[in-house]
Amino acid sequence: MISLSFTLFLLIGIIYLTPFRPIIQMEGFWLFVAIIWIALAISRFLVGDIADELAGVNKFKDNDDN
Repeated sequence: MISLSFTLFLLIGIIYLTPFRPIIQMEGFWLFVAIIWIALAISRFLVGDIADELAGVNKFKDNDDN
């Protein structure tokens, strides 16, 4: 979540700070932002599932072991 929030704050900074404003008008800027955003989201879900598995918490596993 921190990396997604950091990316959002960085994007807002680029939009509202005048020296960085021409970066937005470059071709492919928004596609690049979307690719990074999606990659961070996917890695967050994958690493989160691995961390849950290592901690012994598996929210997808059925509790039919009783």
